[in-house]
Amino acid sequence: MTERPKAFHYGAALFVASLALALAMTALLVFEWTQRQALQAQAFQRVDSVTAPAFLLDREYLRFVNSLDLFLNAGNAPPLVEVQTRLDILFSKIETVRESPGSALLLQNPELAQKLQRLKDHADHSEQALSGQPPNRPQLQALLPEIQAQAANSLALGNAADLLGAQLLERQTRDLLKQNLHIIWLTMGQLGILILLLAGLAWRSKIQRREEKALKKLNEQLQLARQQADSANLGKSQFLANMSHELRTPFNGVMGLLDLLQKTPLNPEQTDLVQVANDSANHLLMLLNDILDMSALEAGKISLHMEPVHWPSFLRGIQAIFQPLAAQKNLHFEIHNQFEEELWLETDSTRQRQILFNLITNAIKFTEQGQVILHVRRFDDEEKRPWLELRVQDSGIGMDEKALGQLFQRFFQVDSGLSRQFAGTGLGLQISLSLARLMGGDITVHSLPQQGSTFTVVLPLRLGVPPQPTAALPMASPAKAEVLAPGLNSSVRILVAEDNPVNQKFLSLMLARLGYQAKFCDNGQQALEALVQAEFDLVLMDIHMPVMDGLSATRAIRAMAGPKSQIPIIALTADVLQDAKDQAKAAGVSAFIAKPIKPEELELVINNMLASEQTQAA
Repeated sequence: MTERPKAFHYGAALFVASLALALAMTALLVFEWTQRQALQAQAFQRVDSVTAPAFLLDREYLRFVNSLDLFLNAGNAPPLVEVQTRLDILFSKIETVRESPGSALLLQNPELAQKLQRLKDHADHSEQALSGQPPNRPQLQALLPEIQAQAANSLALGNAADLLGAQLLERQTRDLLKQNLHIIWLTMGQLGILILLLAGLAWRSKIQRREEKALKKLNEQLQLARQQADSANLGKSQFLANMSHELRTPFNGVMGLLDLLQKTPLNPEQTDLVQVANDSANHLLMLLNDILDMSALEAGKISLHMEPVHWPSFLRGIQAIFQPLAAQKNLHFEIHNQFEEELWLETDSTRQRQILFNLITNAIKFTEQGQVILHVRRFDDEEKRPWLELRVQDSGIGMDEKALGQLFQRFFQVDSGLSRQFAGTGLGLQISLSLARLMGGDITVHSLPQQGSTFTVVLPLRLGVPPQPTAALPMASPAKAEVLAPGLNSSVRILVAEDNPVNQKFLSLMLARLGYQAKFCDNGQQALEALVQAEFDLVLMDIHMPVMDGLSATRAIRAMAGPKSQIPIIALTADVLQDAKDQAKAAGVSAFIAKPIKPEELELVINNMLASEQTQAA
């Protein structure tokens, strides 16, 4: 939680430093441009352009004065043309001083400009005197002292030019030094900023390495947590399987023996006591199923088994179960089905039936008078996708807003408290909602106090294809039994692998009542040895057993040579999770019956197995 603000402050500081560096570089560029312009100006106003014309003027003026003096006074006088040439050169130097850009600074001084004009005037007078034919010597002789006197002005111009050149050179040097100092300071500033940036980058790199180290550590922790979670899920799955086995196994004995006891001659009091005990056992089994289902959903151990379902038969089964239950409370129960008669749907019938059982059971439980109706219809959403709608409507006690807000929470019950009237775990609705969402749908509810409730289940509608007839038996119990011919049961030998003594007692009595011969083994190893030593028509195989479990024994039987490898094997197990069913099927069992075993279901499956064997033998 503290790394993010640090990273933010670092990013802001880096932005400010980068901006400062950009501004410094901009200022440096401005100074360099200014220096370039100054250099251009200095090139225009270079020192030699100021001093050279004045120096040359002074030199040529002296040469002209000397040449004129020799022409007038020397015995060996130079020719006139030489004097005129010197005068012409002098005029050119005067014009050079006047027109030179560098000399413009010099002539800004009025006194110096006046001195230059005097030199020009005397040069003009000399030109007039020399231009005569012959030259006017007396005039020249009179002008000579004045011309010689003007040499001081010529010298003054040269000296002034030298001084001005020195001043220009000093000012240029001073400006260059000043600009150079600015450049040095800007360069130092850039260097400082770069050092700060490098330090910031190094700091950021350190933070990044620390973050990478922390991330690596976090990943390791997450990996460890994942392994622990996987281990916990595996332990939870094993716990669920164990609890399912450990709790259902005694239920199998209790409920089986109670069922057998009900079929014995009993007086009215005994019949009533057995019925109460049987009802209590069924109630406990219902609570156990809810708890195990909820735990399995949390562990992700419930998977869907999609198969073609004949929808009218499915609804008739619902009608057959709940119409008598509603009649016991003087309630009217009916199903309004809008589908065609021979419709097949692709769905998990077990889970869909479980959802409806929970909703319809609740509707009947919370309705004292009136009716419970199941509405079934199809509708298409905005994207033209088909949906199945199952709407359970009752005229019961209803619920207020507070109850509706907590309805699908675990263990919540509308009628709660010590004096509650209706029993239950409070898990049924949450299980139903979880199953509906697992199937890609949802459940919604509308209710008003004392006006009833309506629970609406929507599920994706997938049309199914009727299954083709096949000799292979499904893992679930068949819907119709093939009853063996009378008198055949006594010749049927069944091998039973079951380690629980109570269950052995129950199965022994039940198989004896059905007329079958049975041999019991305490584990899978004993069952293998018995199968090798004798002939049997069918095997009842418990899954959880010591020494050798039922799946290992089944795989060993299927690996045997000869006809014994094809003997029908019915798995009897208290582990009802889908993984257990899948593992049993993969091991090679012929059918799967969950404990507690219902005698009618077991008899049905045994008869079908034996009838199938007789058909194949014929």
